[in-house]
Amino acid sequence: MGGGKGGGMSNQQAEQAQAHLATSLSGLLQQQQGQSNQLFQTAFPGMQHAEQFYGALASGSPNLLATVTAPAAQQVAAATAGAQKNILENAPSGGERNLALENANVAQGAQIGQLASQGYLSAQNALASLGGQGVGLGQGAASTAIGAAQAAGQQYSNIIQQNIQQKGATLGAFGSLGQDFSGLGSAAITASKAGG
Repeated sequence: MGGGKGGGMSNQQAEQAQAHLATSLSGLLQQQQGQSNQLFQTAFPGMQHAEQFYGALASGSPNLLATVTAPAAQQVAAATAGAQKNILENAPSGGERNLALENANVAQGAQIGQLASQGYLSAQNALASLGGQGVGLGQGAASTAIGAAQAAGQQYSNIIQQNIQQKGATLGAFGSLGQDFSGLGSAAITASKAGG
């Protein structure tokens, strides 16, 4: 099926193969753009929720801090209530029992206080991390898409270059034929003048 003397690909077959490759690379570019958009659409709601959460913590507002730490504070309160129940049921009456109950209340207050302070102190780093993750996802997908676009562009450039070379070779052959005919015409005129 080869079109040349050596059994290789003809110029037209090579161009078609390169055009197919370039089209495939363009398809990859579009696929990567779609995947990049899909990643963004999937990640954005979660990142937006996390940003709101950490933004509330970072604000330092007592009302917002209480709101965002409320679920964890409820867990601490439930654990404390369970501990107090256990103390009341199993500890003998007296000063030790009262001390144990008071220690449970102090521990609860300390844990709830830590929720707010640790949340506030770690919120800035968490927000920065979220921003970096979004940028990283976008850069990875964009990098793949750019690579596909560059490769497709190179293939199209190769096709154009081959067309230019092929046309140049064809025009060069016609130029040589023109010179040969011109030389034959000159020879014929010279011969007719010499014979005449």
